[in-house]
Amino acid sequence: MKKLRLPLVLAGMLAAAALAVTACKQGLGDRCQTANDCEDGLVCNQATKVCATGLNSNLDAEPPPDAPPADAPIDAAPDAPDLPPP
Repeated sequence: MKKLRLPLVLAGMLAAAALAVTACKQGLGDRCQTANDCEDGLVCNQATKVCATGLNSNLDAEPPPDAPPADAPIDAAPDAPDLPPP
């Protein structure tokens, strides 16, 4: 019986390792940290930290269709003039 125990333990460990590797893969839209976290064919978009089909996804939300055109206000004062050296 002892001779049979080692192969069974090794087979169990290999099966557990195989399940752990396949269970870790994330699908489209799932959270990730590296490209290895995502299923085959997907990449981990580092900006959004989700599995995506490509890295060129838009980070900004689309405006609603009835929104007026954007008119960005000036958000900073002009640069100060250069001062003469003391």
